[in-house]
Amino acid sequence: MNDLICCQGMRVGHKGLRRVYLCDDVPMESVQAALDAPGDLLKTSPKATVRRVDGWVLKSSRGVLRQTLRPARHRRAWVAAHRLMQHGVEVPRPVAFVERRLLGLVFERTMVAQYLEGYRDVEVFLQALARHGAGQDTVALFLRGLADAVNRLTDAGACHADLSGKNIYTREGTRFVFIDLDAVELGRTYTREMRMKNHVQLYDSFCDTLSDTMLVPFIQRMIPEGEDPRVWLPAVRKGQRERRKRLEARRERQARR
Repeated sequence: MNDLICCQGMRVGHKGLRRVYLCDDVPMESVQAALDAPGDLLKTSPKATVRRVDGWVLKSSRGVLRQTLRPARHRRAWVAAHRLMQHGVEVPRPVAFVERRLLGLVFERTMVAQYLEGYRDVEVFLQALARHGAGQDTVALFLRGLADAVNRLTDAGACHADLSGKNIYTREGTRFVFIDLDAVELGRTYTREMRMKNHVQLYDSFCDTLSDTMLVPFIQRMIPEGEDPRVWLPAVRKGQRERRKRLEARRERQARR
């Protein structure tokens, strides 16, 4: 079965060189119009462009060799979105997935998904809580909800390679939506090393805003059974320091170019 056919009610349409996988009752004409609209540019890089068109976000990946030779890698976000939703994990609602093909070559793939109106990443949300003088109980409730959301993600058999606060969105601090689904692998064993990497990423996202008084219970809520917190937590702190050094070294290299 085609891995792009992820749920019942999905259909496939064609328009010129485009093969379009559509969810539910999304009209083909609406997707075509969004693909052809300039929209508002949100992010661009040599490999991809992200733009907003009305209530949708369109992420287009380019590069004929990459797109043709590694199809599963570039379909990952679409497949992951559906599988995670089936496990009760919050993600931007997938709308359509489009491949532009010619003679067996794939020139471009575009993921169309819900735009998270009014949402902010959890780093920004937490900083706002701190600026407005939120009490410890409010912050603790926020962190417990976030930890439970991360546990649901990992319980769903998903490994997110970049689980930093910038890739988790919230609107009111009670529901959490995971983005950057290109970085999600399904069916992969969630190893101790991957869990540690995720905890380092999360700790690094919040340690400039919160003390360990709040962050230790947050990390402990995600530690697997059988791990000793007295060993795990120092390893997270050490990993965070090393991660920060790597990021600073990378910024310095980029500044010298």
